[in-house]
Amino acid sequence: MHLSVTRNYKKTYTNYISQLTDDEFNLRCIKYKEQEIPIEPSYNRYRQVVSVGGSRSSKSYSIMQLLMLYLITNIAKKVTVWRNLKNVCRSTVLEDFRKIIRADKNVYRKFKENKQQGTFTYMPTGSYIVFEGADDIGKVLGSAQDISFFNEISEFNHEVYLQITQRTADRIFCDYNPSKDFFLEKYRLDEETCFIHSTFKDNSFCPPMIVKQLLSYEPWETGSYTIENGNVYYNGSVITQTNQPPPHIENVRKGTASEFMWMVYGLGLQAEKPNRIYKGWREISAEKFESLNYTSYFGLDFGSSNPTACVEVKYGGDGDFYVYPRMYKPLNDINDSIVTAMELNVKSIIKGKSWIVCDSAKDQYINSLKIGGFIAVGAIKGGGSVEFGIQLVQGVTVYFVMDSDFFSEYNTYSWALDRYGKATDIPVKNNDHYMDALRYVITYLIKYLRIKI
Repeated sequence: MHLSVTRNYKKTYTNYISQLTDDEFNLRCIKYKEQEIPIEPSYNRYRQVVSVGGSRSSKSYSIMQLLMLYLITNIAKKVTVWRNLKNVCRSTVLEDFRKIIRADKNVYRKFKENKQQGTFTYMPTGSYIVFEGADDIGKVLGSAQDISFFNEISEFNHEVYLQITQRTADRIFCDYNPSKDFFLEKYRLDEETCFIHSTFKDNSFCPPMIVKQLLSYEPWETGSYTIENGNVYYNGSVITQTNQPPPHIENVRKGTASEFMWMVYGLGLQAEKPNRIYKGWREISAEKFESLNYTSYFGLDFGSSNPTACVEVKYGGDGDFYVYPRMYKPLNDINDSIVTAMELNVKSIIKGKSWIVCDSAKDQYINSLKIGGFIAVGAIKGGGSVEFGIQLVQGVTVYFVMDSDFFSEYNTYSWALDRYGKATDIPVKNNDHYMDALRYVITYLIKYLRIKI
């Protein structure tokens, strides 16, 4: 199976695609021929293909065209398209697929759609595609397929990704806009994973008004900088706060220039959210954490439908805190009391000895822990306590054991923006359970151990 972007289809499948003009080719995608398409040996080694880049670079659309080609040339295969929510998957990616197959009447009349199940079956081969959401855990754990496509994979956590990929027999496709760090970046070192980078400039069919808007984000004078290996260079060095190209005068004058928006949505390169709360934390191994001969303390944020998050924290002196994420499960999914949940999932806690600093808004859970033999205390609360606690955490050095949920929260925990797009001092209350648990215990320790920051 050929794994490059859409424009290369015409070169690779010259025996199977009619001689079309560029416009005809992109509108119709293929001219159906009932023949098998040979595997191209140079691409056969890749288990996973990741299309990463800026906005409107045709990442998803190109993959969907490839999947259509796969369905009409392979017998009795199943392709599953995944999104974080099923309704989002069917209102976005499914609609794109319907648009693609409708571009050629000969292809479209051989597809049978089941709207209730969200499937399209290519009748001559019996192969079909289904559009699902990771919000249905039963589908995730019960689904087996030949091909999986993760649309906007940055919305998934690593555990869900692994559950799906271990049930995928052949290939995995992913796409995303690189607006944050997350687990998939580590797959750049995987020999069986291929990353494809593209921007809106690679899509000649991007609507002119969208091109105009994306170009309005450019903060630097066009042509004054270069891009190499995912970095932007000026005068031979990577762009920094002190090494800046000349500004794009017109975009700055209009107030549309944005380094973050241009890096992520224009150039499709990794960029850090400007309103991100925590930065500079460092990863350590689990073995390193366990070898540290310091007292363990625990932070606990309660959640029923949201995750209950627990972190183990050691203080090493000189403002250094070491963190091991221990539990991230909604109590509704555990079907046990909070006491049993802690006993089963956080085995490093020692009853009657280890201190647990808890969300003080849930007195009933704190009392249950005390009755169960744990030393549980409420976190420091009061007006401004959240902002003050965040300020304290920002002033320490954090080392953490890698956990995909913890890492995701760390990267996305941000200040809310006002109507002018400026960061406020109010954190966004979304996916912050580990961050709250960590703040509880670090704030408590700074006060009661009299740690100077």
